[in-house]
Amino acid sequence: MNLVPRGSVVVGLERSDEGQAAAEYAAEVADRRHVPLLLVHAFEPSPYIGRAPTIGWGFDMEAVLRDSSERLLDEAAARLSIGYPDLEVISRTRAGSAAAILIEESKRAALLVVGSRGQGGFADLVIGSTTLHVTSHAHCPVVVVPGAPVDATSRHGVVVVGVDGTDHSEAAIAFAFQMASETREKLTAVHAWHDPASMGVGVMMPLVYDPTLVEREEELVLAESMAGWSAKFPDVEVEQTVVRGHPVHALVTRAATADLLVVGSRGRGSLRSLLLGSVSHGVLHHASGPVAIVPEAN
Repeated sequence: MNLVPRGSVVVGLERSDEGQAAAEYAAEVADRRHVPLLLVHAFEPSPYIGRAPTIGWGFDMEAVLRDSSERLLDEAAARLSIGYPDLEVISRTRAGSAAAILIEESKRAALLVVGSRGQGGFADLVIGSTTLHVTSHAHCPVVVVPGAPVDATSRHGVVVVGVDGTDHSEAAIAFAFQMASETREKLTAVHAWHDPASMGVGVMMPLVYDPTLVEREEELVLAESMAGWSAKFPDVEVEQTVVRGHPVHALVTRAATADLLVVGSRGRGSLRSLLLGSVSHGVLHHASGPVAIVPEAN
């Protein structure tokens, strides 16, 4: 298999509006970065492949599926070439598991883009196990794109990043700054915290509890996490927001007026187990725009 140049943008392409939106999003990023775009379509081999015909005739089912996949890729490449004439587009059709294929491609990619829902090889990407597998094991940031593409006239000019106050947020913060710098958008850093009394059954309220003092401490946590990044990206305007409440609600609310929501693939505190439990599902199901899942740096 021919290797795609490192730093390319890879998109999982499928037959749906979300899949087309993902391709448009990926093309815009690749064109902006002046890197190649790899279109990948996966198809599951038919269970009837290899069986002898029973009525005197037969055909190569895998060849039919591969031809259909290649037509989808050719059509997408032709469409993208109109809007991005200088973009290098590479197409690849592969038989097998969509999750495994995308994770493999992510080893050389700078960014992996997928639609929020799909058909064929990428069915139920967000609502099933595939999305958890891909976002948990991809070697590069993954952007999940729902719905129709966002055109320039409807942009909000804001990137939102979830910050949990630990080193696990570093990669997400770096990615968010990079995207905000590339698109010349404002960056809003959101840190959510819970009341001690709402942390779970059996967790006792501290004898002395001052919400105002706790909020000030959480503001310090956020400030420390963001320290130094503005010096690296002096062109990015930054807003820091501390929210008392559940992280899903805090992030989704802010993302409603943003062009991208960025979260880390691992975390503790308010964003603990982001991709392994209800918070990740909540963000991916309820965010109205693209969501970037960023793995920790190796």
